[in-house]
Amino acid sequence: MSINFSAFEIGRRALNANQYGINITGQNIANVNTPGYSRRQAILQESTTAELGVYRVGTGVTVHGVQSFRDNLIQSRIQTETGIAGRLTAFRDTMSPVEVALQGSDSGGLQNAMGQFFGAFRDLDANPNSVSLRSVVVQRGVNLVNSFQATRSKLDNVRIDTDGQIRTAVDQVNTLAEHIASLNGEIRNADSVGADTGALKDQRSELIEQISDLAGVHQTINADGTVNLTIGDGRSLVSGNASFKLTASTTPPYGFATITLDGQPANFEEGKIRGFQDAMTETTNQITSLDGLADAMMQRVNGLHISGTDLDGASGDKFFTSGSPTTAGNIAVNPLLVANPRMVVASPVTQPGQSGTVAGQIANLLTDQSTQVGSKTGSFSSIYGSMLTDAGEKINSAESDLQTQAAIIAQTTAQRDAVSGVSLDEEAINLMQYQKAFEAAARFIKVADEMTQTILSLGQ
Repeated sequence: MSINFSAFEIGRRALNANQYGINITGQNIANVNTPGYSRRQAILQESTTAELGVYRVGTGVTVHGVQSFRDNLIQSRIQTETGIAGRLTAFRDTMSPVEVALQGSDSGGLQNAMGQFFGAFRDLDANPNSVSLRSVVVQRGVNLVNSFQATRSKLDNVRIDTDGQIRTAVDQVNTLAEHIASLNGEIRNADSVGADTGALKDQRSELIEQISDLAGVHQTINADGTVNLTIGDGRSLVSGNASFKLTASTTPPYGFATITLDGQPANFEEGKIRGFQDAMTETTNQITSLDGLADAMMQRVNGLHISGTDLDGASGDKFFTSGSPTTAGNIAVNPLLVANPRMVVASPVTQPGQSGTVAGQIANLLTDQSTQVGSKTGSFSSIYGSMLTDAGEKINSAESDLQTQAAIIAQTTAQRDAVSGVSLDEEAINLMQYQKAFEAAARFIKVADEMTQTILSLGQ
């Protein structure tokens, strides 16, 4: 009587397959909280049947591979939405110190300094012979130019800090692009020999989300398992296992970074880099308006101040001086007036020290609606107020859009988790199934062994 040992092989394969399934289930459970992890499942299939006389009989089960559950369309959408959120976050966070700079200190900053300066001329208008009030005018003028300079300096610092963040982001993008290109090569090689690439693809997806947050890249999946990444203008940042480097070059007139890719200007639609660039443009616009406001104030005050006479009857001199061109950073009170406040003008030429007409006209400039700074027309106070309002509105708009974007990302992430996420309840069921199947396979081998022993004993 012959002995058929195929039952042992079937049992062995069943033990191996279900042990492998238990290992995969354990891997899922272990990574339930791992960001970017995609749920996996052992793919089991029936082994090739064998001939037994005139019959074909089964030979058990084999492990065909491992399947990772991921939806590339949802993943691509998450990357796109992450880029939008990155732009909004960078813009909001950069514009916040711009608003703070324009608001000034608790004492009111530049807006308050303007009110005090023109208010001092109002007081001088009521008492044009006062030397002490002239000293107050000079001091308030010094305070005003100090506020202009401090506000300008803070805005300049925002641009300098933003430029540094842009350069840092460029370095991060280059590092991530190199890593993604390297993973592309590993995935291509692993796929070619049928190895499991789930862990490599999960790692790559996490890196693509990070680079999307910075540069708002677009992803294309190739037939060999690699991905191509492009920036807003469609040029490649990653192509297969090759990456292309961004360069942040220092350019005039401010020495800030201009980003190029292969020597050509790089354009970004989304991502933190775009947010920083937008904030840099907006901050520069605010500086231009501030410089225009300082220049307009200097011109109008000086125009009236030189039209009158000082306390000693001499023709008025300029109240403010500046560099060329005039900026909020180089405006100053005329040193001659600082040294001798009697030179402050209050009266017209025909009535030195007798009438405060000129001082009153200067005081009225604060609320005069005919001042023009760039595209803005109004009083000094209203123009500066509109600058502050513009900054606040842009921050509020970015914050509102960011809240909407967070809801979109949360919804899309939930969709991804429904496909790729690990469910502990489901894994517990799988674990029980594999465990029962493993025990049954072990029992099957035991029965086959007992049958074999019986057959052997009959032959003795």
